[in-house]
Amino acid sequence: DIMVVLEAHTEENIDNLVAAKQKLIDLGYKIYNVDYDDDLASRTNCYTNRLSMMFLSKYPINNFKTIKLGNLRNCMIANIKINDKIVRFIGIHLDDRLEETRVRQINDLTKEIDKSNMPTVVMGDFNAMHGDDLWPARFLKTKLSKLLSQIIIPSFYKRVIGMAQGKTLYNLENNTNLIDIDNKHKPTTTPKIRDFEFLPSIRLIQIDHIYASKYIKIKGFSISADGGADHRAISSIISI
Repeated sequence: DIMVVLEAHTEENIDNLVAAKQKLIDLGYKIYNVDYDDDLASRTNCYTNRLSMMFLSKYPINNFKTIKLGNLRNCMIANIKINDKIVRFIGIHLDDRLEETRVRQINDLTKEIDKSNMPTVVMGDFNAMHGDDLWPARFLKTKLSKLLSQIIIPSFYKRVIGMAQGKTLYNLENNTNLIDIDNKHKPTTTPKIRDFEFLPSIRLIQIDHIYASKYIKIKGFSISADGGADHRAISSIISI
């Protein structure tokens, strides 16, 4: 019913999505395309300069807006009417490089969330793990892990170590009434990233999350099969 698609397309290939977009419209989706609006000066090594994300809903959207998080990139906020109640859905893709940047972004987000007490769902790629509860995060903080990061795909490994610090999710959980609906914190991403497609498609770390207000009922949570990317799609059934 409601979807957030990150890194959905670039400005260069949007024309190739016309057929796919029409199929989504035929299925009843209202579609919003949002430019990431990144700080391009700091992302000179990015594989593309003009990424966009998409928000899709079969439910009527009362209000849709974007706000910039951490003075870096946009997030999407939609107030959607469900069963005579307004529910706020937020789609985010936090920075992948530095935990300090993600903390700034999540702090901006919590300020926005706390402006209203309406039921809220936040979903997307947080590029952040829970810091202490699972072996990947604990291992990534060890001296051995930091040593390995010097020799195993250093540019990637060092970023992943930063994602394991746990500050970003700690700030979100302690400054809002939101909880991660997957309390088992199952991994969502694999090492089979761009330029390293030869690596195995095995889920290792959880950096994709769906957070919801504590009084929203969660009826199910699932992680999809490999769809060709290093991230697996995640979904939930909720009751308002």
